[in-house]
Amino acid sequence: MFRLLVFHLPPLLLLLFHIHSVRSSEDVFDVRIHEGADKGSRLTMSQELQKSTEPLGHCFGQLETDVDWIEWKSSRSAFYTSAQMPLSATKNSNNLVGTLHLLCAGNQMHTFPFRVHITHRNHHPPTFSRNSYKFYVPTTLPIGSTIGILEVKDQDPVIYNSERKLAFTKDEPLVEILQDGTFKLKADLSVLTPYTPQRMQILAIDYGSPQLFTIANITLIPVTVSMVRELHVNVATEEYQIFEWEHPEYGVVDKYRLGIRRDDQVVYEEELEAAKTLALTKIPLSNTMNVSFQVTAIDENGETSSEWIQIGPIDRDVICKGECSRGGTPLCYVGAFNRVEQFVDARGAHCLCYPGFMGVSCETIDRCAPERTVDVWGGVDWTEVNTNISLLVPCPYNPITENKFLERRCSWDTEAGRAVWERPQDRNSCQTQTSVLAHLGLIGTYSAKAATISAINTVTRFVRDLLSYPSFSRELSKHAHFDQKIAEMTALILDAVVQADLDRIPGNTTLIRADTWRIIESFSLSLPVPYSLSSPDNGVHMKSIEWVRHAEPNDNLIGKKCRLQLPSTDENSIIRVVCTSNATLFELLEPKSPVMSIKPDNGEPFGSTRMSIYLRFPDTLDNYTCVYYDEEEKAWSTKGIRRIEHNYHGYVKCETNHFGVFSLLPDRLFYNSESFWKDLASHMPTVTSFVTLICTVLLLFMAAVQKNQPIDCAFLFYLFFVFMIHLAHLLLFLAPQVGEPFTFSTLLHFVLQFCVIASSGLLCLVLYSIHTTIISYDIKEEEPQGCFSKPFHVFGMGILTPSIFTFTTYYFLDGRDLDIARLFERTDWLFISNYLLPTAVLFSISIVYAVWNVYIASGTRTNRRCSSERLLALGPAISASVTSLFMVFFFCSALLLFFFREHSPMAIFFFCMFQFFHVVTAFFFASYLFRLRFLLQRGFDGNDSTDSLERKRDISRALLEHVDTKSDIASSDRVVVDGGFTEAGFTPASHYQYTPSEYIPPGSMTHIDNNNRYLVHHQNIFERAPMVSIV
Repeated sequence: MFRLLVFHLPPLLLLLFHIHSVRSSEDVFDVRIHEGADKGSRLTMSQELQKSTEPLGHCFGQLETDVDWIEWKSSRSAFYTSAQMPLSATKNSNNLVGTLHLLCAGNQMHTFPFRVHITHRNHHPPTFSRNSYKFYVPTTLPIGSTIGILEVKDQDPVIYNSERKLAFTKDEPLVEILQDGTFKLKADLSVLTPYTPQRMQILAIDYGSPQLFTIANITLIPVTVSMVRELHVNVATEEYQIFEWEHPEYGVVDKYRLGIRRDDQVVYEEELEAAKTLALTKIPLSNTMNVSFQVTAIDENGETSSEWIQIGPIDRDVICKGECSRGGTPLCYVGAFNRVEQFVDARGAHCLCYPGFMGVSCETIDRCAPERTVDVWGGVDWTEVNTNISLLVPCPYNPITENKFLERRCSWDTEAGRAVWERPQDRNSCQTQTSVLAHLGLIGTYSAKAATISAINTVTRFVRDLLSYPSFSRELSKHAHFDQKIAEMTALILDAVVQADLDRIPGNTTLIRADTWRIIESFSLSLPVPYSLSSPDNGVHMKSIEWVRHAEPNDNLIGKKCRLQLPSTDENSIIRVVCTSNATLFELLEPKSPVMSIKPDNGEPFGSTRMSIYLRFPDTLDNYTCVYYDEEEKAWSTKGIRRIEHNYHGYVKCETNHFGVFSLLPDRLFYNSESFWKDLASHMPTVTSFVTLICTVLLLFMAAVQKNQPIDCAFLFYLFFVFMIHLAHLLLFLAPQVGEPFTFSTLLHFVLQFCVIASSGLLCLVLYSIHTTIISYDIKEEEPQGCFSKPFHVFGMGILTPSIFTFTTYYFLDGRDLDIARLFERTDWLFISNYLLPTAVLFSISIVYAVWNVYIASGTRTNRRCSSERLLALGPAISASVTSLFMVFFFCSALLLFFFREHSPMAIFFFCMFQFFHVVTAFFFASYLFRLRFLLQRGFDGNDSTDSLERKRDISRALLEHVDTKSDIASSDRVVVDGGFTEAGFTPASHYQYTPSEYIPPGSMTHIDNNNRYLVHHQNIFERAPMVSIV
């Protein structure tokens, strides 16, 4: 019963579904299968059947057909062969029909009649023109616009095999593809970030059997500037190319970039201005090359590149009229209205240059660049020459007198398009390095056994001839290279001569000694810079030192027995140093004493700045001192040399201010008296600077603690800056005695400049305050008048003005070491404008004020044109002004002699003397200034009657002490009221009316007697001024 139900169930269900079925179409659909299809091969449905069944992928399929070798797979919604296609199927192709029933949910059935069509095998899938596409789409492009067109082809001859369908591999919201290959925009791109790639894939599938497909990659880039338009080649020849384009349709271009590619390698790139639409390149091309070009539009957000466009075919000649120099012909292109004309841009009219010429108009000749070569005949530097020119250079290892040269030609390379050097040609049989070394070997063996003057002359003559070679000649060193091997062999030969015992050689060896030393110094001049050359046992050591401006002092070791420490300098120079381990070439010296020669290339004197030299002493039996060879006296001298330490780690350390040849001699060869005076001249400035420093501190203390007196800031700051000047002098004197160079010398010179300018300005203020005191005799007694400077004047003259000049010097000094002694040796506008000029002007103003004060005060005192209170202060004012003249003279002399202290002992002596005199005059000046201020302060010291009475009695007492009176009056208890002027023969002026009652109030302790001619005074003016009395 169960089997019977199973057998009849499918037809019943089929009948039931047939009642509710929906016919998809009355047409018969094609289903294709190729001949000889194997089992499991997929049949290709027609495009209509494929489109109809795609939405029904969830339905169950049932076949109703007599074709027993096909089946429907519902899981894949496709027809498949269930067995090998029989051979008879081809003959009965008209009977291969059937019906496909798709049973879906909701009791729906879709029926599709089909016919199996046996075709030829499909061999070719549809193909895209490219495997990948890149589209630059403007962000402002409207929706629905065409982005591009994809070209798809199928090479199968059967029409149904060549049918194809285009579709994205997944849903794309931005674009859509039409079946004709049109690529369109369907969404707004402005919401995307510019130049962010959007990648997608497109499938192209045909309807042949078997069904074949191809996938292409698509890159969509939203841009703010589109590609250039109408990009093409204007002219392309074997020598030059001109490319032309139009500006992009969308966006604003900042610049363009032109790229040229050969095969897959970029060989040329150039950036062009945004306004240009033409580009010229000069790249050698031919028709056999695969060359393409591209133009990229660039803006601030990114860049948009065009497609690579092939360059070709290559034109042979393009002829036009134009203007060119004698070195070329016009460069032509197709211009406006298709006219062939000369290419012109912002650089001018372009031309095609002949070989050897270059430039836009071919106005210049190409040149071979400088080059250095090394060959068997030596190293040579070839200088720059024009094309087609041959350069002759003397042979490096031949004397110049032989007139032998190397030749090298600068020729034009057509392929490279530039001038190139050819190989050097030896046309005169130049001597090689090997032959020179062989000769030196024989000379070295000969020099080791030299026992006569003629033998040594032979050695020195060969070395002298060697110095005439271009390799060692200073005049022609710009061509030939310095040869290290030959130089080392020469140093060995010179060392053998130096080590020889010349005292045992018969005959007069004075000339041969001097000649050998001159050759050694001349050989050191041939060394490159910097360079160090030494013999194997360091018997002879040569060194060329580059003395760089603003460099820190550094030690230079020359051999085993010599050291040199150069100070900082403000000019670049070259120093040549030679050190021999023994002194056999010099008479009087100990044989084991080292000899060091220090000489500059420019031959200029060293100056006043000291350099330190170190020479290893030969033994410990004597104390040695440094000496140098005086060319004028033809003897060893100690002039300009000072020994710092006789045993400094095995060296004798000395300082010198000149170049020359230096060595060591025992102290016993020099007189003790000269050493005494030399040491005295060395230490006396230090002692006097210390003494004057202490005296200045004492004077500064006295000025600051005046009793019952206001402090004058101008004079107090003046003494402080004088103290700083003496302190800087002391430190600079102590610097060479501490054993090492003083690192703060530049800073001390700045301190000196500041203090000198400040002290000169403050002295002007002090003398101006005295001048104001003298001329202000019309001021009433109720208005106090003191000899003081205003604080803002003190700040301006003592702080602000010197600060400006000092900072300006520091700013324009540009790191140079400030050494005033060296500045005196040459004209230096910075020293004149910022140091010498303001100091001279301010000191000159001080002198003018001092002389004017003396003149006015003397006239006022003689004519008695002021009140008695002012008359009392004229004496100290005159004395202070006169003393200031001497003080300025001694101060300026000491400053000037300090900078020349190294030149002569007399300069040191006068410096110490003027330094001491300046302190003495400063004490006198201070005493007169204190007395002047005291008298002025006493003259306006209160408003009550008791103080007024005491003031008037003090004035009368002071007048008697400063004016000659009769002896009987001086010995009495009373004082002449008018100071004795009438008794002394002076006649009062007609307008001057004097009444004692105006000065002596009633009831005071002073009484008038003898017809109002005398008044009694019981108090000394100095009883209330203890500091004035002390000074």
